Amino acid sequence: MTGLHDYGGLLMGSRLKRLSEALYAGVDDIYREQGIQLSSRCFPILFLLRDNGALSITDLAGRLGQSHPALSQMSRKLLAEGVVAEKADAKDERRRLLLLSKKGQALMERLGPVWKAVEGAVDELFGAEFGAVLGRVDGALEERPFAKRVRARLRVHAGAAVEIIPFEARYREDFKRLNIEWLEKHFYVEAIDHEVLSHPEQNILKPGGHIFLARLEGEIVGTCSLIRGRRGFELSKMAVTGRYQGLSIGQRLIDAAIATFQKAGKGILFLETNSKLKPAIRLYERNGFEHAERPEASHYQRSDVYMVYRPTAERGKGHD
Repeated sequence: MTGLHDYGGLLMGSRLKRLSEALYAGVDDIYREQGIQLSSRCFPILFLLRDNGALSITDLAGRLGQSHPALSQMSRKLLAEGVVAEKADAKDERRRLLLLSKKGQALMERLGPVWKAVEGAVDELFGAEFGAVLGRVDGALEERPFAKRVRARLRVHAGAAVEIIPFEARYREDFKRLNIEWLEKHFYVEAIDHEVLSHPEQNILKPGGHIFLARLEGEIVGTCSLIRGRRGFELSKMAVTGRYQGLSIGQRLIDAAIATFQKAGKGILFLETNSKLKPAIRLYERNGFEHAERPEASHYQRSDVYMVYRPTAERGKGHD
């Protein structure tokens, strides 16, 4: 019969919860044998009060990673048992603090041998290093929550599934949509944009240019173009939809464009952009584009940066 362990880490939360319940139940049995009716779930509060002195419910909730209502409910049980007391905060009389009562202090002293036995049993089950492992996991999750770790792996998986394909007429509206989305987010749509994006076959492909599309599970999620001109090719019309940022789609598109330009072997490869798009500029720089003097006026009002692609062998030799 299949058990939870057969699913590995996929059901780790369920397995840990079951182990936690078993440990709580075992310790509760021992407490009852000692004549103590308190649940073992209440004792983290008692440990914190013993070691830190008086604390508020808010302080306890934050240190234990539990909700304020849950801590309030447990504190009422402890108050009813007489093992904790409460007092007003000297700095704010409206704020109540919990502290160990004399009965609570006596209880903590009495249970010392029991806790040593519990620790020994835990070490027997999990090994003496288990506590250190839990500490490392706690610290790692504070630094980077579990959901973020899962999302990062999903992005890697999705990135591997991205296809870079050539333009097809059926994707004409996707090409336009992605670029309009990008322009409206960062600038505005100029007249030249409307013309080129509405008729990509006539304005890009027919003169000898290329359009690249990034497809993920049948959806077009990114694009860029090589527009043929007098001096070579312009890398242009680069856009990746916001929902799929972080999958290195822009890098994949640039790789395809550079490879196509290198096969053509004619002229230069340049681009125009805006200085406020710093992440994009860093991406271009990493791929061999260098800042250069503009040889002629830009056909975009938004452009204030001109860059030229320099193959590795040519970098550092100066500009044309």
